[in-house]
Amino acid sequence: MTCPVPFRKNLLDIQPYVPGKPIEELERELGIKQISKLASNENPLGPSPKVLSAIEKALPNVNRYPDSGAYLLIRSLSAHLGVGTNQVILGHGSNELLVLLGQMVLKPGDEVLFAENSFVVYSLVAQILEAVPRTVPLQNLTHDLKAFAAALTSKTRLVFICNPNNPTGTFVPLLAIEAFLKICPKDILVVVDEAYYEYVEEKNYFDSLNLLSSYPNLVVLRTFSKAFGLAGLRVGYGVAQPELVEVFQKTRQPFNVNGLALVGAEAALDDIPHMKKVVELNRSMRQKLDAGLTRMGLKPAKSQTNFVYFETPQASRIYSELLKKGMIIRPLGASALRVSTGTDKETEIFLSLIEEVLMTSGTR
Repeated sequence: MTCPVPFRKNLLDIQPYVPGKPIEELERELGIKQISKLASNENPLGPSPKVLSAIEKALPNVNRYPDSGAYLLIRSLSAHLGVGTNQVILGHGSNELLVLLGQMVLKPGDEVLFAENSFVVYSLVAQILEAVPRTVPLQNLTHDLKAFAAALTSKTRLVFICNPNNPTGTFVPLLAIEAFLKICPKDILVVVDEAYYEYVEEKNYFDSLNLLSSYPNLVVLRTFSKAFGLAGLRVGYGVAQPELVEVFQKTRQPFNVNGLALVGAEAALDDIPHMKKVVELNRSMRQKLDAGLTRMGLKPAKSQTNFVYFETPQASRIYSELLKKGMIIRPLGASALRVSTGTDKETEIFLSLIEEVLMTSGTR
């Protein structure tokens, strides 16, 4: 029976976000028990023990609503980042922040600018809000901010810059970001999405927060999902000028970050050594992936994240064959793949299995 409800027409053409295949799904499909998932850029070490302890202590209070103002977490983030408490915004993951920021500035027909091969949620934000998604091609798998500047029009209201970029793992230097901001009209909201901030090693990447005082149309987003290991709790945050934060508070729903997530994120900030341990493992595994894939004749992009991207005409076949062997990675169309860093054992298994697949076909 056809539903008679007249849905908004713009929603009918949207393709929902497709996450990495869950382990449980592959188990059901193929009956495989020993499965490794390196598809969703998750933290292989998990959260700090302090996080687990804090959540356990908070469990008896789940019958109570959380602190909607997130007093304690915002103060912890303020101290951690060196910004004012009136500059911090929180969301149910940074995905919610992307949507809420879009709601603040977009009306039907406005344009949203972002890179062609970047985080898929940017396009979803535009489509949901009846705006027009406009993409700029990457140059050498990296954001081309000069091309971004040339693509700005009188209808552009929102710009997303994923830095480092997902899925390619490449980064844009801070000077290039500032050069773009100088050109960009001040009535366009510019969102720099730094979900993989903690994993970056390049020195000319950092200090985007220092730009906020000069560019009040800038928002910097980060997350607890990656290096802090809280993907299942969904805590994202952003930093902006107080005037923008004041408007943001009018768009978010009350209690948008749940109580366990609040205490978990606060505890995570109290154990920076654990996060650094995660980052060190990631550095080692990223190097191992890069060396292994290069040895096999593949050409991985130089990554500043917790994943490695590589292109190959055999992408679809490699993905399917790896699934049969209990290894889940991320397919990106017919010609590219993305593999997350895992533990040393998971990385060894992946490299062994993909080499086996490549040798079977005799191609790269």
